[in-house]
Amino acid sequence: MELSTLIAQWSGKLPPGFVPQAVLREEPEECSQPRCRRKRAPNPDGGWYASCQPCLDRRAASCRRRRAALVAKGGCRRCAYRKRAAGDFLCERCREDRDIERGQKRQDALDAAVIDEFAAKPDKAHEPSNLDCGISPWNARPKPQATAAYWSPLPDPEPREEREWAKSIYDNGRRFNRY
Repeated sequence: MELSTLIAQWSGKLPPGFVPQAVLREEPEECSQPRCRRKRAPNPDGGWYASCQPCLDRRAASCRRRRAALVAKGGCRRCAYRKRAAGDFLCERCREDRDIERGQKRQDALDAAVIDEFAAKPDKAHEPSNLDCGISPWNARPKPQATAAYWSPLPDPEPREEREWAKSIYDNGRRFNRY
């Protein structure tokens, strides 16, 4: 690898004498609507729409007219396709969607208020506590306390001769003899 390229990668600056490539923007194709020979409209993200701007405007106006006609016939004011609920201007589905969106907006506003309140506080050094380790008064184990058994001496073990239960009644010791 060339040294100037390596330095440019490390420093984040273009090497001296670097000439960027010219951006060649291709010509848009024709509008996809039948009998229309105009060029396609540019997209905000840098691409092209499928239709030219006059055709896009015409189709948008057509959609607006169709939706207005459906709403006039008793359709939902938001989606225009489903029937309105009784005594309401929205259908059941759109009402649920709107309630969910409102709840989300409300939660976003509360979150933003908490963040702003935190950002407004002066910076201070963090004082560590047990809560940093995940220990709290609600989940902490009680400290172990020594019981009386801990302090009392161990009982004397039973002498081996007295442990008759450990000897087999069929064992006469002949296992250890070699014939």
